[in-house]
Amino acid sequence: MAENSLFRFIARNKVAILATVSAGTAAVGAYVYYQQLKQQQQQHLKGSKDHRRQSEASTNLKEDEVGLKNKSSIANENKKKKNKRKRKNRAKSAEDFQCTFLPNGEPDISQLKGLTLSQKQTYAVQLKNKGNHFFTTKNFTEAIKYYQCAIELDPNDPVFYSNISACYISTGDLNKVLEYTTKALEIKPDHSKALLRRASANESLGNFTDAMFDLSVLSLNGDFDGASIEPMLERNLNKQAMKVLNENLSKGDGRGSQLLPSNTSLTSFFGIFDPDLEISRVNNSSHFDTAYALLSDALQKLYSATNEGYLTADKLFTSATDAYHSLLASQVDGPLKENAALAFCYTGIFHFLKNNLLGAQALLQESINLHPTPNSYIFLALTLADKENSQEFFKYFQKAIDLDSEYPPTYYHRGQMYFILQDYVNAKADFQKAQNLYPENIYPYIQLACLLYKQGKFTESEALFNETKLKFPTLPEVPAFFAEILTDKGDFSTAIKQYDIAKRLEEVQEKIHVGIGPLIGKATILARQSSQDPTQLDEEKFNTAIALLTKACELDPRSEQAKIGLAQLKLQMEKIDDAIELFQDSAILARTMDEKLQATTFAEAAKIQKRLRADPIISAKMEMTLASYRAKGMI
Repeated sequence: MAENSLFRFIARNKVAILATVSAGTAAVGAYVYYQQLKQQQQQHLKGSKDHRRQSEASTNLKEDEVGLKNKSSIANENKKKKNKRKRKNRAKSAEDFQCTFLPNGEPDISQLKGLTLSQKQTYAVQLKNKGNHFFTTKNFTEAIKYYQCAIELDPNDPVFYSNISACYISTGDLNKVLEYTTKALEIKPDHSKALLRRASANESLGNFTDAMFDLSVLSLNGDFDGASIEPMLERNLNKQAMKVLNENLSKGDGRGSQLLPSNTSLTSFFGIFDPDLEISRVNNSSHFDTAYALLSDALQKLYSATNEGYLTADKLFTSATDAYHSLLASQVDGPLKENAALAFCYTGIFHFLKNNLLGAQALLQESINLHPTPNSYIFLALTLADKENSQEFFKYFQKAIDLDSEYPPTYYHRGQMYFILQDYVNAKADFQKAQNLYPENIYPYIQLACLLYKQGKFTESEALFNETKLKFPTLPEVPAFFAEILTDKGDFSTAIKQYDIAKRLEEVQEKIHVGIGPLIGKATILARQSSQDPTQLDEEKFNTAIALLTKACELDPRSEQAKIGLAQLKLQMEKIDDAIELFQDSAILARTMDEKLQATTFAEAAKIQKRLRADPIISAKMEMTLASYRAKGMI
């Protein structure tokens, strides 16, 4: 395998094959790293469609082999010509070969039993050549017969078993392909054709992990060009990840439907709402409402903005909703309807935050039917925004404005939607409106500063951050969000200082503000810096990143970002079992299907690495390969 192919192989499959402590993966930025690799792949393959068609595997098993380019065929052209002459001579000897046949048409091997080992091997090769003759004429039954006879004379030649597997590929008997390629590999574990055929058969049979194992061994052996093996390896990894994810979803293990998002995410979501105003919405004047205290307690717990508060609020809102459904079946008055609508509204948005979209929309619509409020329309709009239905969700934002044109959260959350859609003009207008209506809330200021940066106006963005810091000197949001911008600009040293300031400010707050964000942000930078020198890991920075992410997982165990970052570092430490568990947790916690699939992909790739490492011969070969790359400065 040429060096450039090796380098591409490392870049494309580092997680699956070579993600060790020295591999230099930018660990915490796993999502970004994965996307960068995908972009590199697309750039590399751009303009090479004809080559890709040739090298990528076809669904036809035989074509998978034909499409692969053996590197030795290029490096050893003279040897090929010599082998060609040998094959011609063998074919001639096969034509001259005479053997007594039994009544059933099979060669009479008994007449050859008394020969010496060397003679048996010679006759075995002649039988194989006769089988090859039948193979070329697609008479696979006869070809198998001669290959089997060759095996009777010489059971230790892997080529005979490999050739039988080729026949079964042509007849479509994939289980027989597995049987005979495995026998060939028991004799010669690095037999490239047997590895490739078994991988192809396993892929067709849905045994994607077994296929990945053989393809990984092929890549490490360097028998085929990396550009040929890589698409097959990636294809099987993607298929396996999707298979596992679908199985988890069908069992309810992968949807995360009962889990709230991270505390940091919850604080950011509810941060624009006025706690006092929201808690005061509970109406205690009803003669029939026996659940209002439950609802009031739920709101107080929610806006306490603590880990315990969020978890308790989730349970209390559910209990309040059940209570109001019962109360609505009997005597009802206006205040009870208002409280029921309030309970349904908040329970609905909690359902949405837990990925139960249909349940969320049903409760929010029920809330609107009882007593429409700006919040119920805002929350319903957000559930539709998740479906990328811009016309629908903007319609409901407008309904919220029609009810109360001076309500800041409407403009803030609509501004967020404009921001996501890169409509920066309307986003700015909405953030400014929210800021004017609610000047005591820091979030509109932060979003306006971030918006300026997105527009390429860093100096103005920095100035607004500084102004905001003067207005909110004790809050950690300014240094935390400014640090993210500095990280994006590549000013890591200043970013780390800002993250440290944010961390100190967060620690003295009674409520969660930026949560574990500063820990993750700083860990991301340190992990990246720890591997800047490809020949030596900066252990101090690496260990600090590990400690920060471990602390983040302890403080906010529902943060998939912290878990997947820590998983990548654990993988580099070769603590593969820990990494797999963290990746699997991340898949459960992830909010979108794409994120779930990506985390599952990492988990499945780590499992393959574990399996490769468990084989002492392959593990030693991996270490030799890594040592070679380090010496060349490739990793």
